[in-house]
Amino acid sequence: MKINKLVNYFMALGMMLIISFGAKAQQPNPLAEKYEEFTLLGKVQDQEKFYKDLIKKIPETEKNKKIYDRIRGAIAINWLHEENLNKFKEYDKSVKDPLSQMELTNILEKWLDDKKHLEWIDVISKDYLKKFDSGIIKDDIKRSHEILLEISATVDCLKGNKGSALTKIQEALKDTTMRNMNYFKDSKPNFISRYALILDANGQTQKAIDTLTAAVKAAESNPKLLATLKTVYSRKNGEENAIKYIAALQDEAYQHYYKALESKWDPVGKPAPTVAITKLNGQEFKVSDYKGKILVVDFWSTTCTPCKACFPAFERVVADYKNEPFQLFVAGIAEDKETQQLYVDKSKLTLDVLRDPDMIFYKAIGAKGTPHKFVIDPQGMIRMEGIGYAGSTDREYYELKAMVEITKKHAAINN
Repeated sequence: MKINKLVNYFMALGMMLIISFGAKAQQPNPLAEKYEEFTLLGKVQDQEKFYKDLIKKIPETEKNKKIYDRIRGAIAINWLHEENLNKFKEYDKSVKDPLSQMELTNILEKWLDDKKHLEWIDVISKDYLKKFDSGIIKDDIKRSHEILLEISATVDCLKGNKGSALTKIQEALKDTTMRNMNYFKDSKPNFISRYALILDANGQTQKAIDTLTAAVKAAESNPKLLATLKTVYSRKNGEENAIKYIAALQDEAYQHYYKALESKWDPVGKPAPTVAITKLNGQEFKVSDYKGKILVVDFWSTTCTPCKACFPAFERVVADYKNEPFQLFVAGIAEDKETQQLYVDKSKLTLDVLRDPDMIFYKAIGAKGTPHKFVIDPQGMIRMEGIGYAGSTDREYYELKAMVEITKKHAAINN
């Protein structure tokens, strides 16, 4: 499946969910309306009670089984978030749809990074790999199976099963389509980091270093990959040399993106819209309120996976410029306040959030999708913009930082 077809698939999937489950669908469905209520519940205990009450009122049939599976799948995933394995097992047979599968792999990846619940990860990843391989469940987006292979391989490696780990990670290496698609947060850096870890464990240390080095140079990196390179390189060359080596590679990668983006600076610029919208906290937002500052506005939604993949890089940029005249907002479109607030609370998002439910500001500024970011200079002129997720936390960070630095340079010249 080609990458553009996959992008179309994800867009179609999002539309399918809206059409299938939205209360405003053309053919009203009582269960679909209840599903929308269910999605707004913040606690899994409330979700479970809602489901048990609902199934008594609207019995499960072949016609509505898919919706009930989505409800049960969401409950299973949220119990896993709560680290309640027994409760997860009560509902995990319904983890069938792509969104539940993706969230399952996200949880296991997070635990693996934190090196906790390794036995749970081992059991769950192997169980779902068997389900995929036997055809009990399908991997419609052709990603969950590969991620579970990576996860299972890494757990094997940590448990000392080096040969099994290498076999599994080499099997995962065969399909690069999803890994090379700039859609899921750090897909490629995470894989490279795990692959290098397993190579090193199998005595192929120089190959691990070379693989990681190439990734950092190409900005296919994130903090986890850099930590892996530091560990492996230090063992051979010492920690001080490793720190210098990595810093030089990072600088090389950043300079590449700075030079590439210099030509994207718009010397004429376009005035930013004057329309007013609101912040998530209810306060008014207008571009003119930020005159004298470099302002970045990025459009997103809670259902946009690449949008959320950008956030860690944005947080790093905000930290870099916390003592400078700089402001970054992520502007949520086409969603109500409750949906946005639920995501912000659950994810502990620290970025400043705007609300653009009617897409007034989005249309006025000329956005073409999500994520789409605009860099506005201190005089209120749009000078740079970028569409899509760059594919890795470091590359997204380098690109936005370069945009800000280029804008700073021109602002200083113009003043």
